Amino acid sequence: MAISIIRTVILYFLLMTAMRVMGKRQLGELQPSELVVTLLLSDLAAVPMQENTLPLFNGVLPILVLVALEIMLSCLMLKFAPFSRLISGSPIPVIKDGKVDEQAMRRLRLTVDDLIESLRQQNIFDLRQVQYAIAETNGKISVYCYPQYQPATIGDVTPKKPPDNGMPVVIISDGRRSDWGLALCDLNDQWLTRQLKRRGCQQEDVFLLTATKSGDVFLLTKKEVHG
Repeated sequence: MAISIIRTVILYFLLMTAMRVMGKRQLGELQPSELVVTLLLSDLAAVPMQENTLPLFNGVLPILVLVALEIMLSCLMLKFAPFSRLISGSPIPVIKDGKVDEQAMRRLRLTVDDLIESLRQQNIFDLRQVQYAIAETNGKISVYCYPQYQPATIGDVTPKKPPDNGMPVVIISDGRRSDWGLALCDLNDQWLTRQLKRRGCQQEDVFLLTATKSGDVFLLTKKEVHG
């Protein structure tokens, strides 16, 4: 009995350490690779807890290998955008300019009931209020409502109403271009080249660039971020 308790305590702290090493996102919004690792870790930890005849090292080694593999994959996904899209996929708009994209929903095997349920969970009960809905890589659906249905802010009580610039979309993230972001804003490579040339910087120098369909652009360079 004492051996089982000791083995359980050791594995418990080992898994807690592994989750901390893999990052806070592991605790919430799981990417596909992270979900696989989490499920495998739970199964691998259960065996040495129950089988006292199994050497503890034989149960710990697969856990360490999985953690190392997940860290390696995360580093590769950070460095190489195509590899990141291969592992995690890309966000997919299911509602664009208030119109439901039936083809995208079929691609995601997302039913109308699933979509409506996701909207209800965000306190949206009328589909007509939604301007954009995007299926994220972790399976959640992000929603951007028309201005008249968005929560009130201090700017809303001022005499002059701000214009409807649309939803800001990431075009460049840490030097990597987002093709789906360009498509969502109906922009192209020529537009992006002009914006970078106008601001005197290269794509690899950009930390974040967002844009809207109305042409509202926000650019933050890596030099500004790092001071």
